[in-house]
Amino acid sequence: MIWKNRHWTVVFIGMLSIFVGLGLARFGYTPILEPMRDALQLTYTHMGMIASANFLGYVALSPFVGYFASKYGSKRVAAVSLFFTSITMILTGFVNSFVQAAFLRFLTGAGSAGVNVSIVGLASKWFGVERRGLALGVINAGSSVGIITVGFAIPAIVASFPEGWRIGWLFMGVVGLIVTILSLFLKESPEKAVSSAGVLGITAVYRSSALLKLGLVYTLFGLSYIIFATFYASHLVNLGFDIAMAGYFWSFVGFFSIFSTTFWGAVSDRIGRQKGLAIVYFLLGTSILVFGLSSSLPGILLGTVMAGAVIFAIPSIVQAYCGDIAGGEAAAAAIGFVTLFFGVGQMIGPSIGGYLADLTGNFVVTLSFAGVTAITGSVLTLLRSD
Repeated sequence: MIWKNRHWTVVFIGMLSIFVGLGLARFGYTPILEPMRDALQLTYTHMGMIASANFLGYVALSPFVGYFASKYGSKRVAAVSLFFTSITMILTGFVNSFVQAAFLRFLTGAGSAGVNVSIVGLASKWFGVERRGLALGVINAGSSVGIITVGFAIPAIVASFPEGWRIGWLFMGVVGLIVTILSLFLKESPEKAVSSAGVLGITAVYRSSALLKLGLVYTLFGLSYIIFATFYASHLVNLGFDIAMAGYFWSFVGFFSIFSTTFWGAVSDRIGRQKGLAIVYFLLGTSILVFGLSSSLPGILLGTVMAGAVIFAIPSIVQAYCGDIAGGEAAAAAIGFVTLFFGVGQMIGPSIGGYLADLTGNFVVTLSFAGVTAITGSVLTLLRSD
């Protein structure tokens, strides 16, 4: 029983770490984008480029933190990355220009990569193939909790303080420092090693054709979902909703995605990673199209709920897939490797989306592009073979 409790302690602290590293550091940008843009007098192209800078940092660090986490320990990398991410969020609250904002979002992205890759790599050491999808689903629910938190907290903070968007960044950074302290209670690995379907050495990870194919498909998720996440609130504001209502709707994505990560992770344990990925890619693409093509409340809510039901399932399944292929000890390196591809999609997505929005004057084309991209990922997932 103690052994099992330690397993789920890792999951709980891991979920809090993802809550900070992704839920706050990444998705806090969605409800804070509009007041930040107004205060700094920037365009949507600028805001897209700021988001892209965040993902550039994520891309730049992902393969390195995966290697170091596998070689020197995931716990150490996680704690340092959480601290760094928290400090850069606090500093973002003091920016006064596009360049300053882009630079600090780059640094935050680098810290987020360290948090995500190290934590999911750590979980792969604690859970075998038969429970890995479920465990990573629970951990990735931290992103969902983060979306709910910022969806309610950020609009309230913005409305309560002059230049409330600055206080919003400070709030998220302080919460991150608290979770950093909790991360020190993580344990690197269980006394008894878990079983694994595949075992690769750390250097062999970067020569694996299976991981390369998985990474290429993962690029399409990074591209599609980040356009949806970045411009979700802006689309609603463009349709006439106020920023508070947009934030509350965004929190619905987080609420429904809490259950989706666990559910789809468990499904992939049962039916296989490939089939599970194909299903959630298709559902995600459909949900983004419904949301982007709707101008009335029923369609908006339908697309929102559908997206929440699948949006974070893909990372959970991909991460479990990496653990299956590489084995527990090399899992962090494998996750870091495929996250490089995912990050490329994230890096270019907001800039493309922001440009299309400025070009057309709305977000219909932007979101339609994202939806079609995700559905393409479903098709390519079914075509790929290990």
